Amino acid sequence: MLIPLRTDRPPKRRPVITEALIIVNLIVYLVGAAGPFFDWFEHGAVAGFGHFDPHDFRAWQLVTYQFLHDPGGFAHIAFNMLFLWVFGAAVEDRLGRLGFLGFYLIAGMVAALAHSAVTTNPIIGASGSIAGVTGAFLALFPRSRIKILIFFFLIGVYNIPSLWFIGFYFVIDLLRQLSPGDSNVAYMAHLAGYVYGFGVGFSLLALNILKREEFDVFFLFKQAKRRAAFRAASKSGPAGMWSSAQADTSKRLANSAAKAEPITEREQHHFEKRAEISRLIAAHDLPAATKAYKELLAEAPQAVLAEPHQLDVANQLYADSEHTIAASAYELFLEKYASSYKANEVRLILGLIYTRRLDKPTQAKALIEQAKSKLRDKRQSALADQLLAELEG
Repeated sequence: MLIPLRTDRPPKRRPVITEALIIVNLIVYLVGAAGPFFDWFEHGAVAGFGHFDPHDFRAWQLVTYQFLHDPGGFAHIAFNMLFLWVFGAAVEDRLGRLGFLGFYLIAGMVAALAHSAVTTNPIIGASGSIAGVTGAFLALFPRSRIKILIFFFLIGVYNIPSLWFIGFYFVIDLLRQLSPGDSNVAYMAHLAGYVYGFGVGFSLLALNILKREEFDVFFLFKQAKRRAAFRAASKSGPAGMWSSAQADTSKRLANSAAKAEPITEREQHHFEKRAEISRLIAAHDLPAATKAYKELLAEAPQAVLAEPHQLDVANQLYADSEHTIAASAYELFLEKYASSYKANEVRLILGLIYTRRLDKPTQAKALIEQAKSKLRDKRQSALADQLLAELEG
C-alpha cells in the first residue's frame, strides 16, 4: 500500500476550498454515523437519500453522492480526504478557488455518469472527484515528487516522482475494472476522474488559460526536445557535444577549453558535480539534486546552474524550509539571469523570505518594489502589497 503524505509543491496561499470540502465531507460522515446512535434515523438513511442511482436517475444526486461515505467504516473517507488534502491544495492554487470548486464538482459528475455507463449499481463517495483532482495534479505538476508511506515487504517513508505514484494507482484501477467479477468499488468512476482531470489540466495549459510553468506537462515536452537536440549534437562528434556542455559550465571553464588551457582538478570536480546535478534533475530526483547543489555551494559559493535547474533547486530548498540556502540560490539566479522572465517572481519569493524568515527588511523592500510594477499575476501582486504592508507596519 502506498499512502501519500505530502508533495513538494506547497500552495502559495491557504487552500480554503480544499479545507471546506474536507470539513463538509467529515460533517456529513459524522451525522450519518451518529444518526442511528441517537435514533435520529436508520443506519444508511443518509446514504440512501443522497446516493447516485443510475437505475433511478435524479440530477441533484450527481452532487450529493460526492459528499457521502459509508458510515459503517472510517477507511473510505479517511483515504479520500487524505488524497484530497495532499493533491487538492496545489491544484486549487493553480485553478483559483472558484475554478477549483467548479472543477471538483464536475469531476464527480463525470465520474458518476461514467460509472452509470457500465453498471446500474448505486454509488457514494468522493473518489471520482478526487481522482479528477489527482489527474489534474499530474498534468500541472508531473515533475513534482511525493513523500509516501509504504506498507509492503518494507515499511518506510520515501520520495518518489508523482508520475510514478499516480500512474501506479491508475494502472491498479484499470486492471481491477477489466478483471471479471463484481466489486463494491466504482473503478470506472476513478478512471473517468483521472482522464477528466488530466484532460482539463492539459487543455488549460495548451490554450494558455493557465500560465505554463517549469513543473507542468508541457515542460516535459520541452525537455524531450532538448534531449533529442543533445543526441543529435552528440552524433556530430565530440566538438558538437562539448559545445552544448559548455553552456552549463562557468565562463572561465569555457574560456579555458577554447584556449586549450589545462583544467584544474578543482574545476574538473565542479564540472562533474554540475553534470551530476543536471542528471538528477533530468531524472526528476530534485531532493538528491538539491543535496548535491548544497555540497557544490559549500565548495564554490558562486556556483550557478543552468537557468531552469537553478530555479528548480532554489524552489526545492524553499519547499524544504532551508531558507538561508534558498535565499542564496535565488540571489545567484538573479545575478546570473537578471533578464529572465522569471526574475520578478524570484524577486518576490526572495522578498518574502527576507520579510518573514530572515528578517532583512531593507533588502526585502527593495526587491518587492522592483518586482511589483512588473508582476502580471493578481495573486502575486496582492502578495507584494501584503509584504510591503508588513514591512511598513
